[in-house]
Amino acid sequence: MKLNYAAQVRKFAFEHPLLSAILVQVTFWVIAFLLLGLILHFNALATGSIHFIEVQLSFTPILIFCALIGLLYGILLGCSDFYLSKNWLKVKSPGLIILIKTSYYFIVMLIMFLIVKNVVWEMVLHPTYFKNIILSLPSKAWQYYYYLTLVYVLFMSVVVSFVIQISSKFGPGILIPLLLGKYSKPQEEERAFIFVDLKSSTTHAENLGHFRYSSLIRDCFLNINHISVKYGAEIYQYVGDEIVLSWPVKHVKDLSVCIDFFFACQDDFVKRKNKFIKKYNILPEFKAGLHLGVVTAVEVGDVKRELAYHGDTLNVAARIQEKCNECGADLIISEDFKKTLKSNIYHFESLELASLRGREEQMRIFKVSRV
Repeated sequence: MKLNYAAQVRKFAFEHPLLSAILVQVTFWVIAFLLLGLILHFNALATGSIHFIEVQLSFTPILIFCALIGLLYGILLGCSDFYLSKNWLKVKSPGLIILIKTSYYFIVMLIMFLIVKNVVWEMVLHPTYFKNIILSLPSKAWQYYYYLTLVYVLFMSVVVSFVIQISSKFGPGILIPLLLGKYSKPQEEERAFIFVDLKSSTTHAENLGHFRYSSLIRDCFLNINHISVKYGAEIYQYVGDEIVLSWPVKHVKDLSVCIDFFFACQDDFVKRKNKFIKKYNILPEFKAGLHLGVVTAVEVGDVKRELAYHGDTLNVAARIQEKCNECGADLIISEDFKKTLKSNIYHFESLELASLRGREEQMRIFKVSRV
């Protein structure tokens, strides 16, 4: 069983959200400040060459200094970013979030620059590494370095804020494969798909009204999101009151985890029953269809890009889910999916050969329940 990078990243981000936020910021800012140090180093060498001055300047202390600054800055921003996103910025628009975070990063950098100048440079670096090379930096030089650093950090703050927002759109672990062009050309993958749909959605929409119904869907999907990480499910898409999730077969030891996931969702909603009854006067219930097979994964679109899966597997999973009302079932799986299961802790009731909408060939499906 190969390592599923996306699933591992999602799991780590869910189990250790603060540490994940810190690692993202630290990684970015260490690289950013190392790049800045490299720019300043070559600038010093170029300036010395222009004025025919031999600059005996080692890059090692600059490397260490920039790495430490990036580490400190990343930890500080990671912590604040986590708490801001968790509380105050949770319901703000992406554009406003980027603006607020960039402004905050900029202010923090102003403070850090003063600390670096008056403490790190004057008390540590200058007397330790540069006392025989440069007696002191004139105030005008510090002013120019100050402007250069602020412009650089302002630009990088916009970049990291934008990257974080884009990453949150695709989900943890997806952005890097997309950037590396993994799905720029169609890729065949064997995947299991589950289509999870809210029961009695039309009735709920009529009773609650559009705004409260949308709030209900948001809360339901948020719960399912949290549970999906525990069971290694990747969220593919939201379609109205339906959420589609998938598992790459080669990364899953036992596909019964897909069934475990569905019943874990049921248990979680029962656990939160009082909350939903109090807020919406209903307990959300879901039905689902499970199927697996080979699909084609590819990045589609130009004006708007996204990762898409194509193939009959998705159509079959959707049609199986539609059979739930007819068969009085919460979860129905295909025969192909049942054959892959290694554990047998559930009760499977054969529904014989079923005709699925849009398909001439009949398929054997099974109603799943807990023993």
